[in-house]
Amino acid sequence: MAKFKSEISALVRLALPVSLAQLALVGMTATDVLVAGNAGTVDLAGMNLGANAWNMIVLFFMGIGFATQPLVAKFFGARDERAVRHQFQQSLWLCFLLGILATLAVQGGARLLLLLDFEAQMLRIAYEYMVAISWCALPLAMTPAVRGTLEGLNQTRSVLWVVLAAFLINIPLDFIFVKGLYGFPKMGGVGCAWATVIVVWVMFAAMLMVAQWHKSVTHLHLMKRLQMPDMTTIGSTFRLGLPIGFSIVIELSMFCGAGIMIAAFGTVSASAHAVAITVASMSFMLYMGLGQGVTIRASQFLGARQPDAAWYTVKAGTAFNLLVAAAMCLYFIFAADILVGLFSDDPEVLALAVTLLYFGAAFQLADCLQVAMMCGLRAYHDTASPPRYQLFAFWVLGLPIGVGLAFYGWWPGLEGAKGLWFGMLLSLTIVGLLLLRRLLNMVAASKTVAQPQSGIECNTGL
Repeated sequence: MAKFKSEISALVRLALPVSLAQLALVGMTATDVLVAGNAGTVDLAGMNLGANAWNMIVLFFMGIGFATQPLVAKFFGARDERAVRHQFQQSLWLCFLLGILATLAVQGGARLLLLLDFEAQMLRIAYEYMVAISWCALPLAMTPAVRGTLEGLNQTRSVLWVVLAAFLINIPLDFIFVKGLYGFPKMGGVGCAWATVIVVWVMFAAMLMVAQWHKSVTHLHLMKRLQMPDMTTIGSTFRLGLPIGFSIVIELSMFCGAGIMIAAFGTVSASAHAVAITVASMSFMLYMGLGQGVTIRASQFLGARQPDAAWYTVKAGTAFNLLVAAAMCLYFIFAADILVGLFSDDPEVLALAVTLLYFGAAFQLADCLQVAMMCGLRAYHDTASPPRYQLFAFWVLGLPIGVGLAFYGWWPGLEGAKGLWFGMLLSLTIVGLLLLRRLLNMVAASKTVAQPQSGIECNTGL
């Protein structure tokens, strides 16, 4: 027990700032939903439709950059400063290219939205939202290279302060642009997009300043002597990150795809889904932050050639994560009315949102387990397994069942939005159990060798 307490204490010190930073990021979305909801149900529904499509595109490109975090953490654990600097700079090159592609993809996706047979006003808001927010796709795609490096170097608190400042800046900007204060035009839900553009550029610039001048990393010279692109390192980072991007898209195809399909039931269902998924996402960011703490700490142990310590970090961190999920499950059940009441005063929206949030309470443990397992596998550089399992659980099982329930009434009482939320619950449960089995088998096999092999090469060029 003493060893467990010591490990959790070290993990929480590392991971708590990551979790709080994730919550702050979701807080920006929650602020958007809150302000847009007060502007009207149609504004909320249109903004949510555009945001779902935006997230599904941009998070794919960001996911590729997420490979930076375990790579830098491993090099940091091995005390290889040249490899840390090299990986950071090559990740920047990779993410710069990804950001350009992301900008083009978001603008193209906005035009595709107009082909949907939804309410005209809602579609117009969604289209304008995506066109506006596309102008921050570049810095957002590059952020994982900088943030992942800082977190891999244990600078999680520095990242937290930057993200928290961005969250605070986003609040007044949302009100100014949505409501047209201080002489600005009244933009409605689209104003949230322009607020996000400003905040993301400021946040990215601030993280670069931390990488350049923070006293704990200045000796690494991360921003000095910028190297030219090294296709060996860029290629290996891309191969490690690409499955992460696919994993995000597969999962978001269920969650954001469900949001798009729920819009077909009208603005009340779309708004209720937006409220419920926003509340549920807050808890997910807690699990994600703790999971990323496990990724960082376990990667550092693996870099230091301490595989037993890495595996203990994964076990202890996952157990603690599940305890947090159990507490959040109870909180959602008993506080559902209060939570959804923060986002809307429409009685129909509130009634449906409370019901959906009960589903959200039910999948807390499943959601926590699947993200904890993905983060554990990421420390061992296994990023290929999660998308395979998610493809099966989400597309082959969960999504068809959710569509059957929602649109074809396969089970009385689970029609409409409730059917799609049941499909999400089923998918998360299956993925979590499959990833648990994969991690246990992988670690058991790794005990036959002295050090897990990453398959990642780093040509430092120095």
